[in-house]
Amino acid sequence: MQHKHHLFFKPGTLALSIAAAVSISPGVLAADNALEEIQVTGTRIRMTDGMAAPTPVTSVTPLELQAFEPGGGLADQLDALPQFFNTGSAQRGGPALWSDGGGSYLDMRGLGRNRTLVLLDGSRVAPADKRGNVNIDNFPTALMRSVDVVTGGASAAYGADALGGVTNFVLNREFEGLKASISTGMNEFNRDGKNVNLSVAGGRQVGERLHVIGSVDARVIDEIYRSAREMDADWFKNYGYVTNPAYSANDPRGTNVQRITVPWAVGITSNPTGIIYAPGSALNGLTFTDDGSGVRPFVLGDISDVSVTSGGPEADRALDTRGPITGAGVKNRSGFLGLKYDIADSFSVFEQALVGRSESASMSEHTAFTLGGPGNSSYNMTIFRENPYLPASVAAIMDAEGMTSFHLSKNGNDYGKLAPGTHEYSKTVFTTTSWQVGFDAVLPKDWNLRASWQSGESDKRGGEYPSSRIDREALARDAVVDPATGAIVCNVTLHNPSVADLAASPSIQGITSSLTGKQLASPIGLDNSVRDCIPYNAMGEEGLFQKSWNYMMTPKIADSWVKQDFAEVVATGEIYDGWGYGPVSLAAGLTYREQSFADRALPESIDDLGPPRNDPALGIRGIPSYYSGVSSSKNLHQFSTINKISGKYDVWEYFGELQAPIWESESGAQRIGGTMAYRSSDYSSSGRSDSWKIGLDIQVIEDLRVRLTKSKDVREASFQERFDASTSGATVRNPWTGVATDNPTVASGGNPSLRPEIANTRVAGLVYQPSWLEGFSLSADYYDVDITDAVATLTAQILTDACFDSGSYCDRIIRDATTGAVVRVEAGYLNLAQSTVRGIDYEASYRMEPNFFSDQTESLVIRAIAGQTMERRDISSTGGITEYLGGYNNPKFTGNIMLNYSLDAWGMQWQQRFIDNSEQVVNWEEGVDIDNNHVPFYTTTNATLSYSGELDRGSSWRLALSVTNLFDKNPPLILTSTGQIVASDYDRYGRRYQLSLNVDF
Repeated sequence: MQHKHHLFFKPGTLALSIAAAVSISPGVLAADNALEEIQVTGTRIRMTDGMAAPTPVTSVTPLELQAFEPGGGLADQLDALPQFFNTGSAQRGGPALWSDGGGSYLDMRGLGRNRTLVLLDGSRVAPADKRGNVNIDNFPTALMRSVDVVTGGASAAYGADALGGVTNFVLNREFEGLKASISTGMNEFNRDGKNVNLSVAGGRQVGERLHVIGSVDARVIDEIYRSAREMDADWFKNYGYVTNPAYSANDPRGTNVQRITVPWAVGITSNPTGIIYAPGSALNGLTFTDDGSGVRPFVLGDISDVSVTSGGPEADRALDTRGPITGAGVKNRSGFLGLKYDIADSFSVFEQALVGRSESASMSEHTAFTLGGPGNSSYNMTIFRENPYLPASVAAIMDAEGMTSFHLSKNGNDYGKLAPGTHEYSKTVFTTTSWQVGFDAVLPKDWNLRASWQSGESDKRGGEYPSSRIDREALARDAVVDPATGAIVCNVTLHNPSVADLAASPSIQGITSSLTGKQLASPIGLDNSVRDCIPYNAMGEEGLFQKSWNYMMTPKIADSWVKQDFAEVVATGEIYDGWGYGPVSLAAGLTYREQSFADRALPESIDDLGPPRNDPALGIRGIPSYYSGVSSSKNLHQFSTINKISGKYDVWEYFGELQAPIWESESGAQRIGGTMAYRSSDYSSSGRSDSWKIGLDIQVIEDLRVRLTKSKDVREASFQERFDASTSGATVRNPWTGVATDNPTVASGGNPSLRPEIANTRVAGLVYQPSWLEGFSLSADYYDVDITDAVATLTAQILTDACFDSGSYCDRIIRDATTGAVVRVEAGYLNLAQSTVRGIDYEASYRMEPNFFSDQTESLVIRAIAGQTMERRDISSTGGITEYLGGYNNPKFTGNIMLNYSLDAWGMQWQQRFIDNSEQVVNWEEGVDIDNNHVPFYTTTNATLSYSGELDRGSSWRLALSVTNLFDKNPPLILTSTGQIVASDYDRYGRRYQLSLNVDF
């Protein structure tokens, strides 16, 4: 909910969004010294005495957002602000089956998406999934007046989850008229990423009492997929790092660096054609030819270690097995309708409805199917001697050496070639519906009362159409010759087990489905997996044909929903005006919120089975041990655990916020005001918790204002943290027996007993608006956020060691009563970590009329927003410290400078974004751990040229051409253990163009 607030600003001053309580766009302030009423997100109080709220708020207009990322979505645009780190968007994040991909989620301060409270016009909206994230793709952008970013503590005012801050999307509810916008654009490289954006908004007074507003938004972005060979440029050479062969940990001079950065890095343990792992055999380390008809040595490049080599023919062909630059195709559609009816001058009712659908989709041209790894990996394929596709030379060696099988390490595929896992069409669809009804009443003595009820639902369906099946791949790979016909068939086809045979398999006796809790019905899928099996040649890269690919790929769908009902009653007004400095104002209210969720996988008949199990007597063999292990994968589809779970909770809250002038000098030039807020929350899931805030706002002199706040903020555990559950395998050292190979089942996931996270937030800032330089403003706000009882998990080894060393967490360790072996570890979520972030937000702005051309109307506005992070770390309950500050995802300094110049009908915008130099890995020392740990300072430029005109009857239009990344700046070199990447904060698509037309009627 928003309330109006008068601010002490001189006419013509561009207010600061961080510096002041809000940011005002040019032209908002009236020219006749009257103060315009504006909306304030930082407080729930309707303020009437001009006392600015002490909580810092950054506000950006839709026009400013478009300059950040023309043609992009809200998340892409907001990511340019220094308060946001690693924000996910539907295009950059891409769709995902079981994670939070496919949507656009905000992450303030880098503290996590579920620690950012997202509001739509001051009201909570239903989260998109069990993680508590809000997908902003379905918000009505056509009616948006501004986006307000509250960077101080706000839980007392708005409720839980505001540990990192609040982002409020403010609508223009008083809009009159009709406006439309259409834009289209594309990337310069390959002319890919074509997009079309359309929005229409209208508002009208109907009769004397009814006001109607509505909007429609639509956006389409084509998928981007650039192969590594296309990206053969100076900045992308598939860089990686190898262990220095000359490295010596005992070298006190540090002259031998441990890791060396190399171009064209490629793994030497697996490749698209397959590498044989057979220790002691003449076949060990050989790789198959492309057609699988023979084997050859794997040719190492210039420098190698046990897993990576640089350059050479293997690296050259690997260029066709990677697509480093991708972007999901995006389709967004949303509609909004708002009605307000004045029953009387002091009483009105309102209604609003929102419906939206956002879709993110992509086609996987290169496989993510994992069938290989270093050494005797539990992912490796098994090729049996009976396989008729074996080259004669390989079969002869196996016979001579008495080999019955070998392991094949295989991963990736050349562009256009079929392989297990290629051409998976992934799509995630979010559907959001929300409606709200309520009333506003003006009570005696100018008090205001608002009551509302909101009901919303977010439905998410993510799917892979189709997805890789572990059981069917193994069955099709195990080819044999039918002795009766001489035809090549699947081994399971010769055995032809019936449903009864499968149900009686010893491999599944006593093993229960993680979803049904009942014994597995079969070691493989019961969807005609035996009858329909079509063999394929797994050796080389040309032995998989469409029919066999169709057999081993079937759809996998994740279906989920979150529902929210939210009721609120808020009263605002003045409670005292007795000591002459202005009134004491109060906002107080009561809220009720109920949330529920459910997750499931489809089709259930397939997902209820798993893990797949080997039973050679039935012709089922070769399933890698990672997938067949009881404590490992629980699904027939690869890496797709989706638990069938549901849950709900409700919370009653009461809150109050008090705003009071404390002192004012006789001249009025010096003032002190204070604010206090308190909220008590009673959760059905965790009991009662409270949050509070106190603040001071001090006008030191006419030009200088100081603000101070301290708050306690809370976050209730998400549905995922409370209810989710999964199991996996682990290897732990047993400190009781000294055995280093215990393999317990590790149960991870929900903990219904979690306490709320608590954040202690301190903010101290100043605002400088010199009277001698009209139009100039400067601010700086220091913030310090310390989170305790942070929800996190511990590894199985840490929990085991803690039980042995100190007796802690022993309730989570189950040991065999006879052998003492660790057989199960409960490694669910716990309140056991701390998170800290502190830094300074800066903003400066200057508005002037330069008069370069005295006979024409001119305006120049310069605005700079920057953030300096001074600390960002997590501390586990065992004392382990994880440093993030200075890494490429958490640079120490980021900023934006925006320049807007208008000359009569012409307009020009120039936006410069800065990202400080950083490190590849925070705790690595350059020259010791790696030869080059440096990520250089990075800057990109956006520019817009526009022309405006007038139509009949007061209508107007604006035509603009925007160029993003004007100088086509390449992203910096960033390495991970898997190779070169483009981090989310850096531009990955190069120069791109956007043409837009706006018309106001």
